[in-house]
Amino acid sequence: MPADFVANDFAAIARAMRRENPSPRAVLHFWDMLSLLSSVHQSVEAAVEEAYVFAATGTGIPVRITAADGTVLMDSKDLAEAVLRYGEELPP
Repeated sequence: MPADFVANDFAAIARAMRRENPSPRAVLHFWDMLSLLSSVHQSVEAAVEEAYVFAATGTGIPVRITAADGTVLMDSKDLAEAVLRYGEELPP
């Protein structure tokens, strides 16, 4: 297993995905209080950014990020950690 995955280095994982596929599509799945919705993004980073916005504003609950073919890239636990890391990196 690559060290990046063991260390949960999401940036390194995203870089590795880009090397394998020049334009990876990431699908963010979230609850909007009434139903499960999704949005398509050009990268995992963009999907995490939108997940942060939904979580921070309380307008939706990020559930997971998948590839366009349905392969799970981040489950709810990994996505929650990525959202927290993203929030910590924002300027005050």
